[in-house]
Amino acid sequence: MATTPLPFMLRLVQKQRVKLIASCICSAAGAVFALVPYVLVFRITDLLLRSTVEWHDIRWLILMAFISILLRFILMGASTMLAHAAAFHVLYDLRACLINKLGKLPLGFFSEQHSGRVKKIVADDVERIESFIAHHLPDLTASLVAPLLTIAYLFSVDWRLAIAALLPIPAAYAVQGIILLRGRRSEDMKQMHHLSETMNGAIVEFVHAMPVIKSFNQTVHSFARYRNSVESYAALWGEIARKKTPLYTLFLLLLESGLLFIMPLGAWLYGQGSVTFPVLVLFLLLGVGLTAPLRQISTLAHMMQNNMEGVRRIQQLLAEEELSSSMTVCTGNMPTRFDISFQNVTFAYENREVLQGIHFTAEHGKVTALVGPSGAGKSTAAQLIARFYEVSSGAIQIGGIDIRSIPPEQLMDMVSFVFQDVPVVSDTVAANLRMGKEEAQDDELISTAKAAQAHEFIMALPNGYNTLIGEGGVHISGGERQRIAIARAILKDAPILILDEAFAFADAENEAKIQDALSRLMHQRTVIVIAHRLSSITDVDCIVVLEDGHICGMGTHDELLAHNPLYAGMWIAHREADDWSLEGKDEAYV
Repeated sequence: MATTPLPFMLRLVQKQRVKLIASCICSAAGAVFALVPYVLVFRITDLLLRSTVEWHDIRWLILMAFISILLRFILMGASTMLAHAAAFHVLYDLRACLINKLGKLPLGFFSEQHSGRVKKIVADDVERIESFIAHHLPDLTASLVAPLLTIAYLFSVDWRLAIAALLPIPAAYAVQGIILLRGRRSEDMKQMHHLSETMNGAIVEFVHAMPVIKSFNQTVHSFARYRNSVESYAALWGEIARKKTPLYTLFLLLLESGLLFIMPLGAWLYGQGSVTFPVLVLFLLLGVGLTAPLRQISTLAHMMQNNMEGVRRIQQLLAEEELSSSMTVCTGNMPTRFDISFQNVTFAYENREVLQGIHFTAEHGKVTALVGPSGAGKSTAAQLIARFYEVSSGAIQIGGIDIRSIPPEQLMDMVSFVFQDVPVVSDTVAANLRMGKEEAQDDELISTAKAAQAHEFIMALPNGYNTLIGEGGVHISGGERQRIAIARAILKDAPILILDEAFAFADAENEAKIQDALSRLMHQRTVIVIAHRLSSITDVDCIVVLEDGHICGMGTHDELLAHNPLYAGMWIAHREADDWSLEGKDEAYV
């Protein structure tokens, strides 16, 4: 169960407490030395107004003022350095914790959450914590110490003017209390964070949709989700400003009105001879300046509440349910064979059943194909094998062992995936290939790439295997990404191979070459193939036909052609698609 944000923050900075305490001490000491020059100005003014001026004493006071200013900035620098060092370590630990958490969440989490929320939490909310630790915490310490020291010193000089300097402060904070009572600030913060997440997601979607937007001559204003999210965010801030501005203006007016109280009383006391001119100057300087750190405390309180809402969302992410641990994980009872058995598997996504009562076995050493219309549940069934999602009911077994009793890391070691939409990381080609096997040597990478028909195009890149690809690197086509993915799978050498539309971007020549490479890889492995191009799976051992989440047929290609109307219809449609042409009035263009 998640704790409230403040205890969570305190636990977060526990390892860096020595640096943070030292930073706060330096900040407090800096606040002390910031007060010293004003005290020295008071002393210098007092000496100058005497009948006999002691220039030696004045020079010494000026030197002390210079030293105090120098020490103040040295302490401020030390405080900033220590706070930033602590913040760096805290952020590193927190981001590592978040990334580790994301790696343990089922794929369904990322389908249910828009990318803007995850991006905002991992990037923006974590950065706010860095800002709080590195900047706000030392500033808050100084803002608390400075007015307390100033008030104590002013009372030691003249209690009457000190009270006058303090008079507007209670009234100002009474107004601040009204703002807090009327403002529902926490609800505003929640709404602001929610709209920020929506806007982040809309921006990501807008960038991904850029080819469509450009091709249809659309603009950012015509992209409804982004426009609406920005307008909602602006409307919220407008509403907050409308509610808060009058009272906040009154708060600032009262806080800055100290001069209105000090000047009349100070002038009257000076006229009465009750205070000296240096004392009046001191109060005009310090009494008015007293409000600056108090104003900063108010600003920091607002930022703190904003940070706490971000921390609350980080806690919610860290509390997300990981892969089910309802079954006892058994590390010593690993499969020796790799038959994959679906036993009455049902899976629902957002209250919509995708698979219903799926029951079949993909035998070890054989190739099993999943086919069916779009939306039949083929890719979902394959992803359930690696526990990207959790089954709603039923069970999936590998070699007779329920996959929920196999540690996730060992389960993933058993499975190689080649997706239809192949991701590449922003790194070199070699680094992308080594995701299949970190310790692979260069000659192993080359032989694997050759087997996947990828070596030739890799060598044509500017720096061969050391070429940076992905975001900010050299662009490679979908077919080239797919061959890199196949090379990764070959390199991983896992006993289970899942090919999800692995030939989607391959032309006829490369498809034949890749199939030849995969035929060697498939030997003595359990292979699941998902294909819309039926010609690529006519020779597999078993074809499972899915329709609307049900199995409506199983068998070889010839058996299904003879006895399964859905498969026969799909085959006819596939053959007709191969013969399809675009006909004009006078001739056909194939």
